[in-house]
Amino acid sequence: MAKLTIGDDALKNLTKLFEKIGWEKRLCDLTQDEIVVTILIMQFSKGMENDKQFTKEYYDRLLLEYAHEQKYEREQEEQFDPPF
Repeated sequence: MAKLTIGDDALKNLTKLFEKIGWEKRLCDLTQDEIVVTILIMQFSKGMENDKQFTKEYYDRLLLEYAHEQKYEREQEEQFDPPF
């Protein structure tokens, strides 16, 4: 497993963590420690606002859909290409 790097982006670091924890685990199967370390890694990773892969509009759409449960009307479907 590759080492986690403080300052790398959260997606890369979470990918490395999930390789260690195991991709087959469901969220409800995670231990308290595994959930806490997931949050810690997200906090210590490079801020999403500095990530060149995604735009502010993309983040706004995700917040509307998942945090505020509002449907965001898109002009076209966006393709997500994972960075790993």
